[in-house]
Amino acid sequence: MDSSLSSNQGSLTSASETSSSAFLLERGIRYTQQGCYAEGVIYFARARERLSPDQMHFAVVLDAFIQSYARYLQAQQALHMASKRFVEADAEQQTQLVALEKLLPALKEDTDRVPQPHTIAKAPKVSWGYQSPQSLQLPSTDPTIEQPSLLPHSLLKDGDALPALYFTCFGHFEVKRLGESVSLCQNRNGQVVLRYLVTQPGYRATMDMLMAVLWPEDEPEVARHKVQVATSALRRSLNHGYAPDPGGGYILCKNGVYELNPAVSLRSDVDEFLLLYQTGRQSGGDEAAILYERACQLYTGPFLVEDLYADWSFPRREQLGQYFLIMCSALAEHYLGIGRYEDTAKWASAILKENRCDEEAHRQLMRAYTARGRRSEALRQYQRCEQALLHELGVAPMPETVSLFETILVCKQNPHLEKENSSFAKRK
Repeated sequence: MDSSLSSNQGSLTSASETSSSAFLLERGIRYTQQGCYAEGVIYFARARERLSPDQMHFAVVLDAFIQSYARYLQAQQALHMASKRFVEADAEQQTQLVALEKLLPALKEDTDRVPQPHTIAKAPKVSWGYQSPQSLQLPSTDPTIEQPSLLPHSLLKDGDALPALYFTCFGHFEVKRLGESVSLCQNRNGQVVLRYLVTQPGYRATMDMLMAVLWPEDEPEVARHKVQVATSALRRSLNHGYAPDPGGGYILCKNGVYELNPAVSLRSDVDEFLLLYQTGRQSGGDEAAILYERACQLYTGPFLVEDLYADWSFPRREQLGQYFLIMCSALAEHYLGIGRYEDTAKWASAILKENRCDEEAHRQLMRAYTARGRRSEALRQYQRCEQALLHELGVAPMPETVSLFETILVCKQNPHLEKENSSFAKRK
């Protein structure tokens, strides 16, 4: 991954051409018009980095396209899944239709034999989906619980479409609507339910999942009641200022499944982070560096720090944290290779802020300091590395780190080795 950051530099347009934001914008438009959206996003990101302060109105449009591309990928995946479900449902309908056609002759014979009454039987009430007697629940008498609607959401009269929601999950959790922060319910359980839904595929979870994950020690009826009260409070706070029917709006519940309304546009900083990471992996050179930097800027802290000790949030937090460190390491190595030592120090230090025992980051800092003539600082960095490893892991630095330290020490004591010192600073 580290080597890929420099492998494609030779195939790029000349530096004088690529320095033009207009050229990059034109190239991005051309790729996009050809259906190559991922490549187009890369060039748009590069164009944005080269805009001058008085061209920031272009940045707004470029950011809007990049964000819309994330929504495009989500919509494409949803369309694929919907098409698959439609094919399956259509096949099931055809099978049932064939079965009915086979029963029709027998039904006609029975009709001819049985005299028909002159009264018309009262039509049964329409039911939106079958429920077994065991699954039917009487409406709660608790006034704090808002009862879910029995109608499909597509038939509810909610008026205008609900505005999109944007979720910030890194550093601290926040919900924004139309650029303004949404005041969530005071019910902490309701906030936890929302954060849990945001982490789930399709933004949905069953009643049983919520009960098992959030209140595993409670009796089933107690846990069920907590879910109902929490989601009711959450629904009211999200719907505040709008007038959807009871049970509608941003939180839907049907057949024991709670979900964020799929008709609403939902985005998060995690979605953008992952999109930039995946696109960067498919790129190289400066393109990857630009994308990685934008992704790392979104990482303002660990994922969902409000649920730092919750088992359900741990795997996702660890995964995102690893992606962040991978990108920081690639950036530090890339900038070290092209002689941008301040940027090398910036991203190596970002790694050490998360993990003080990352020896590769310590070595990157030592090389960067040495290349800038700050050999004393490079030696002190080795001492920090040695102390961190001893204190936290009880081990000594690896031979590679010790060898780098000894080389820097020799160069410091022998100034005539300055030329050799500057060349080894870029080695891995």
